[in-house]
Amino acid sequence: MKKSLEFIGVIEACGLLDLGFNGPRFTWSNQRGINSRIWKRLDRAMVNDRWLQDIPHTNITHLPSVGSDHCPFLMEIQARPHDYIKYFRFLNYWADQPSFTDTVTRCWERPIEGQPIWIFHQKMKRLASTLSTWSKEQFGDIYAKVKDFEERVKVAEETLIHNNTEE
Repeated sequence: MKKSLEFIGVIEACGLLDLGFNGPRFTWSNQRGINSRIWKRLDRAMVNDRWLQDIPHTNITHLPSVGSDHCPFLMEIQARPHDYIKYFRFLNYWADQPSFTDTVTRCWERPIEGQPIWIFHQKMKRLASTLSTWSKEQFGDIYAKVKDFEERVKVAEETLIHNNTEE
């Protein structure tokens, strides 16, 4: 109990506030059988006044606890329209696909004029765009598939929590 009071004192001394959350109520489970399972909200996203002034639109979502006894958090910060940049992500499993090498080769071999660093930069931009299009054609929207899977896990976890609590 003394440690808990000390922790609360530190939170107050630092002026930290809990951001709240969306998603499942609990962030931790002891992973035991249904009759002896314990659920708690142990984890919290806390910020100070400066954070709230500089980044007022911050949302925390508790994600499903896949492979852990704690739920990961997703922190979403509402960006200003001019701050948004869409980054390219290379997915390792692409390299194992039969058409990957040919796609990269065809894209890379198309000529570009200019200084070597300019040529390299332009080829990388073109390759990122080509691979993004190729991935959507080959696999569909994989990010939507991941979100769908996470939603299914969340529903299953919420059902398990609901069936294991007295509420």
